[in-house]
Amino acid sequence: MTVESRAVKTLPLFAALLFLLASCGGPEVPNLDSPGKTIVCLGDSITSGVGAEPGQPFPALLSEKLGVEVINAGVAGDTAEAGLARVGDVLALDPWMVIVELGGNDILRQVPPAQTEAALRQILDRLLAARVVPVLVEVEVPFAGRYTDVFERLDEAYDIPVVEDALGDILLDPALKADPIHPNAEGQRKLAEAVADVVEPIVEARQ
Repeated sequence: MTVESRAVKTLPLFAALLFLLASCGGPEVPNLDSPGKTIVCLGDSITSGVGAEPGQPFPALLSEKLGVEVINAGVAGDTAEAGLARVGDVLALDPWMVIVELGGNDILRQVPPAQTEAALRQILDRLLAARVVPVLVEVEVPFAGRYTDVFERLDEAYDIPVVEDALGDILLDPALKADPIHPNAEGQRKLAEAVADVVEPIVEARQ
C-alpha cells in the first residue's frame, strides 16, 4: 500500500472521530488538524501556580493526566492585554492547542470590561488565524460582576471549547484557596481535572 493510499484510508477514520466528538455533546473543535506540536497554557498567576507548591500548577497536573507535554506560560499579574502582548511568544512555541486563562487581574484592577473583552477576542482571533485550537477558561469568580457577561458573550461568539464554572466553584471554597484569589494545591488539582474533562477528548480525537 502506498503512502497516498494509506492517507486516503485514514480520512474516514479522522472524520468519524470528529463526528463522534460532536455527537457526544463535546465542544466545537476548530483547527483540530493544526500542524503545531505542543500544548501551551497562556495565563496569569493562577496558571503560573502562585499559592501552590512547585510542580502543582494545573498545567503540570494536566500534563501528568494527559501523558503529553504541557508548557506553562503563566505570568503573575498579567491582564488580558498583557497576555495579548505575549501571544507571539506563545505561537513561537509551536502549539496546536493554547489554553487561555486570563481576566482575573482585569477584575482586580477594574480594567473596563470592554477593554478586557477586546483583548480576549484578539487573543482568540490570533490563535484561530494561526491554526491553533483555543480553549478558554471562564473566569466566573464571585466578585466578577460585569465581567461575567464578557465570558458569556465570548462563549456565544466563538465555537471553541470552554472550561465553565471551575474557577468560580474553587474560589467560593476556602478549603481550596491559598489566599483570597489563588487556589491552593487541592484547588489547582480540581482546576486541572476540570480542564482535562474538556481537553482530554480533543487530545484523543487528534491522536
